[in-house]
Amino acid sequence: MPAWTIISPENPVSDLGGHPMRFNVYRVMKAVYHVLDPSNEPSSTIDEVKHIATLEYAVSQEKEGPLEISSLIIHLRLSTQTDTRFDVVLHDMQIEDKVENTCILLPEELSPALMDISRFVREFVIRRSAIKWKPASDCSFGRRIWDQMQEEKYHQRVSQQETAGGTDTSGIGCSSCPIGHCKSCGVISCRSANCRASCEPPIVRCAKHKHNALCLPCLEEQGSKRELEKCPACKSWCCPKDISECIGHPVTIPSLSRASSLEHFVKMMITSSQLAKVHPVKYGSCGQCKLRGWRRCPGGFCWSNHNVICPECTSGGITCACRKVWACDVCAEHDSSIFIRCPRCDRPFCKSCTYIDQCRRCTRATLCYDCAEETSDVDDCTKDASDCAKETSDVDDCTKDASDCARETSDVDDCTEDASDCAEGTSDVDDCTKDASDGVVEKFATLAGTCEGCGEKVCSRCAPIRASWYSCMGCLVMKNRRTERAHAYYRN
Repeated sequence: MPAWTIISPENPVSDLGGHPMRFNVYRVMKAVYHVLDPSNEPSSTIDEVKHIATLEYAVSQEKEGPLEISSLIIHLRLSTQTDTRFDVVLHDMQIEDKVENTCILLPEELSPALMDISRFVREFVIRRSAIKWKPASDCSFGRRIWDQMQEEKYHQRVSQQETAGGTDTSGIGCSSCPIGHCKSCGVISCRSANCRASCEPPIVRCAKHKHNALCLPCLEEQGSKRELEKCPACKSWCCPKDISECIGHPVTIPSLSRASSLEHFVKMMITSSQLAKVHPVKYGSCGQCKLRGWRRCPGGFCWSNHNVICPECTSGGITCACRKVWACDVCAEHDSSIFIRCPRCDRPFCKSCTYIDQCRRCTRATLCYDCAEETSDVDDCTKDASDCAKETSDVDDCTKDASDCARETSDVDDCTEDASDCAEGTSDVDDCTKDASDGVVEKFATLAGTCEGCGEKVCSRCAPIRASWYSCMGCLVMKNRRTERAHAYYRN
């Protein structure tokens, strides 16, 4: 009897160039294993590689009568097995377990798939016997026949819909037509549920790639790797590559000090990417939409791998004071290319923020705007200290006059009171002077030089005596190139 190998590791279900009955046979196979051998039930059409399904049929013909299919059986087994495990006998609607030697009826929900298989085999045999040329392969000829059968079913469905003027057999139905064509099983339908050309199951297709269309059963059978996803914002169907996704924050991040080198930071991020995640891959929105709370970290070595980050994973992130730049918790702490931190208050600021600046050569940061104001207050306090020192000398003179004017007791008391007030002022001066001489203050940079080429600023440590010169490495390279070209020109 003629037989086709419909599904095998060499002929996967996901192969669009495979047999046209591969999806119907897959649905039968999945139902059989679900009932009789759940441990080996296929998981999805995308991952299916361990089963073998063979469709075998026999043809009979009476005198001058049409060809009839006398036998139609689907043989099922694992690819590691040599003998058939299950036989699905379509004429008797039964499943035969060859190992357990039992027989059960097929589930009723398989009736549509079994009817499609029977009709296809019958049409194939009839049309194949009617042609005199030899097709390239049964597979390609079968796909051609199946496409024709789907078009005939579609037009038959349209013609059966009664309109006000009678039966319309020429129109396609609505403005949403032309029709959708499932690229997996080949079913044809209008995408609009209100159109008379639509059918169950409905067909969905990518909003950007119109050729990527699937019926809902084929889409669901693809499992976690399905080829279309729905955008939660605009509700349109899109290819997974056109939908943002969050890969999940690592459950644990190896400890690393802020002063560690870039090499150690990159190594830590590589290690983190291999750890368990707080959730599996979670799809966001399409490129035309933006979901609230989803962010993207600018870190070049971020665990997110340049993908968007969902609200569940953004809870520990940090935002600049200007509210323009956000980074995840790990990159904000260790990636110095994102934020500049104030040497005094340690608050993070983005590179374009006007609240802070840094030397373009040694990358030392200035104080932030708030800390700079406090520093100016300390300078004023230091100035007051020198003024109070003069008052202290006046106190000494006043005390000496108090001893000479012992008879004038009231004047002495006033001078003594003035002396105690000035003494308190002196202690305040000492505190201000101590704050001004704090070691933290000396860590920040003071920008004192400007590059003539690009206008970048450098600190007083990196600037030479002149406050204007070619400071940036890029500007120096360009200057040297121009000098070399000038010398070469004059030498020639």
